[in-house]
Amino acid sequence: MRGNAFARIVAAVTRRPLLVLAATALLALGGAALALRLEPSAATDTLVDSDSDSFKATERFKQDFGDEAVVVLVRGPLENSLLTEDLGRILGLEGCLSGNVPDNKQGLGSLPRVCREIAERKPAKVVFGPATFINTAVNGIVDEVVKRQAASQRQAGSAAEAARRLSRRRGDAPAEQERLARAAAEAVTAQFTQYVLQLGLRYGITDIPRIDDPNFVSAMVFDSSAGDPGVPKSRFAYLFPSPNAAMITIRLKPNLSDAERRRAIELFKAATEQREFRPQRGAKYIVTGVPVVSEGLADAVQSSIFVLLGAALLVMAATLALVFRTGLRLLPLALALAAAALTFGALSVAGGSLTMASIAVLPVLIGLAVDYAIQFQTRVREAEEEDGPG
Repeated sequence: MRGNAFARIVAAVTRRPLLVLAATALLALGGAALALRLEPSAATDTLVDSDSDSFKATERFKQDFGDEAVVVLVRGPLENSLLTEDLGRILGLEGCLSGNVPDNKQGLGSLPRVCREIAERKPAKVVFGPATFINTAVNGIVDEVVKRQAASQRQAGSAAEAARRLSRRRGDAPAEQERLARAAAEAVTAQFTQYVLQLGLRYGITDIPRIDDPNFVSAMVFDSSAGDPGVPKSRFAYLFPSPNAAMITIRLKPNLSDAERRRAIELFKAATEQREFRPQRGAKYIVTGVPVVSEGLADAVQSSIFVLLGAALLVMAATLALVFRTGLRLLPLALALAAAALTFGALSVAGGSLTMASIAVLPVLIGLAVDYAIQFQTRVREAEEEDGPG
């Protein structure tokens, strides 16, 4: 039954060969045009089974903490990057990468154009780096000191008023009442002063902390017991992995499309090249991380398709030239290319993308199509030879 149907199809094709070839050529050209719209992708779901437990756990992690991190490596001696004005430039870069708008009248207008686009797109879920870490520590210490100072002033006022009332009940002279009130207030203030001194001894702070104070930054970041200067404290290894490197980590939002992720990486690279953020003490920015490597892999996949296609065409053309001696010896190769164009065109229509798996199957697809064409021509020739003598 199935053989009869196939025979009828073959008979219909042979009756109108030019029409069939023209229709096939048009479909192949349309498929090729659609295939050219395919975007390369090296996303995790193209390499791992999306139904696996590990993939699902990874997706839940991304929803909570963000996608794989883009890392901006600040390569250069930490002392030059953190104890000089370069720290302010790094802080500006981190603010740009996070999409934060400056709290001033100019707002977005005061930022480089690339920072304005990042602020509009906001591709990052969270950004943390050395300058933000130090600045947050400075603000936290200052806020805590201000808070305790305000509380100490309130307590001193309350203590002074309580001492004044007690002295008044005893019938002391007004001068004595004021002396006792001042003594009570000074006792409370002395407690606050003691707290500030302890804080200074503990962290090596001799003045109000500032991000541009090299003494404070040095005491905070570097390990004075390491022996060698410029060695960061081990507990800050996630920010300062070595004396010659600092890391800015950018966790992308998990719901970005391939195009949005690619554009975000382009913007991050462009931001590191801005004159306003360029270090002046020898440090260099290097943009890396899993998303950057994946995008590089996707670009390699896109370029490798032409190499693989060319190699497959040469091998198949050589094979056909050796096997057949007829004038249309390359016709099976043309049919194979048409089949590949239709396949990848259908992939484009279905919303697919170019992955390593789809690229790997391309030479196999061409080889199978040529093989089937050779087998078909061989069977036809055998049939003609069998029918000839009869």
